[in-house]
Amino acid sequence: MRIAILMSLGVSWAREAALRFSELGHEVHAIDFDAEVMGNYLRARDDLYSDAIERLRAVVGGIHTIPGNDVSQWRYLRYARRFRNVCDSIHPNVLLSLWGGGFATMSYVSGVRPYAVYVCGGDILRVSGVQKAVSRHALARAAAVFANGNHFGEKAKAFAPTAKVHTAYLGVDPEKFVPGAPKPEPVVIVCTRGFLPVYNNSYLVEAVSMLPETLPDFRVVFTSAGESLNETRSLADRILSPAIRRKVEFLNGVTDEALLEYLRSAHIYTSISRYDGTSISLLEALSCGLFPVLSDIPPNREWIDEEAANGILVPLDRPAEYARALEGAILSASWRGRAAPINRQLILDRADGRKTMAFVASTLERAIGLRN
Repeated sequence: MRIAILMSLGVSWAREAALRFSELGHEVHAIDFDAEVMGNYLRARDDLYSDAIERLRAVVGGIHTIPGNDVSQWRYLRYARRFRNVCDSIHPNVLLSLWGGGFATMSYVSGVRPYAVYVCGGDILRVSGVQKAVSRHALARAAAVFANGNHFGEKAKAFAPTAKVHTAYLGVDPEKFVPGAPKPEPVVIVCTRGFLPVYNNSYLVEAVSMLPETLPDFRVVFTSAGESLNETRSLADRILSPAIRRKVEFLNGVTDEALLEYLRSAHIYTSISRYDGTSISLLEALSCGLFPVLSDIPPNREWIDEEAANGILVPLDRPAEYARALEGAILSASWRGRAAPINRQLILDRADGRKTMAFVASTLERAIGLRN
C-alpha cells in the first residue's frame, strides 16, 4: 500500500508507527503541519526530535508539511483544502490519521477517501458540544477506527456507535525498550509524562514532600517539557525540604535516545494522570521492566494485576496514600525484582508495536479492498 499518515512528527510513537509500516514494505508518506498549536509539549523544542525526523525521512517515501501559520483549532477546517492538495500529490491507497479530534475532522472534511483513524485519549474522552458531534461523524465515515486499549475501545464504540472500531494497543518496540541494569542506589523514580494539567505531575511533587528523609537514597526525574513545568518546579521549590528538593530533577525534555537511557537506569515508573487512553509512556516503562506506581483509572487497571502484585494503583487527590505507595516501592527491591519479568512479558504478549502495525496494515488492506 501507499499510506499517507497525518501525524505529529514531534511524537515518538507516531514516528515509530510510520517506521513499522515502512518495515512491512508499505510506501509511507508522513504529513504534518508547518506550525504546531500552542501547549504541545511534544513540539516544544525542535532540537529534541530533529535528528529522529531525519532518520525517519531516510526510510519513508516522503515527509510533507501543510503550509500555514494558523495554530488555532480552526486550522483543521481552514487548511483542509491544503491538506487535500498534499494528498493529491501522493495518490495514497489510504489515509491514516494518527489521532482523532481535529486530525480526524480534517481527514473527513478534506474529502480524501478512504481514510482511517487511530484514536488515543482525549480525542474521545474529553470532547463535547459541536466538536463531539463533528468528531463522531468523522469516525463514523472512516473505513476503520483503531482504539488504543480495551477500555478505550469500549469508549470509542460508545462515542461513535456506527464506526468500525478495532481495539489494538499501539504498543512499543520491545527490541528497543529492553531492561537495563540500574545500580541498587539511588532508587530512581522516573516520570515521562508531559507538564499538562491532565498529567497531574504536581501531585507527584506533593507526594514526594511527604516522604520521610530517612528513606534510602532515591531520585525523582521528570523528563518532559510542557506548559505547567515552571509552575510545578516552583511548587517543588516551595514545599520540598532542601534535602528532598536536591533529589528532584526537571529535565525540560529529552531526546529519544536519552529517554531510553533514563528508563533503563530507573527502578520505578510513575504516572498519575487524571484520565488517559493506553499510555505509551507506561508501555515503554513496562517493557524496560520498571515497577509502576499509577493513578487508579480504568486504562491503568488493564496492566496492574493485584494477585501478581506487578505494580501499585493509587487514588487521585490523596497524596499521603501516593507517598506510602512510593515509599513501599523504594524500600522493596525484591518486590520490584519479582514484578520486572511480569511487566516485560505483558508487553511481549499484548503490546508489541510490530505485531500491532501488522494487524493495522492487514485490516486497512481488507477495508479498502486490497485483500480478501
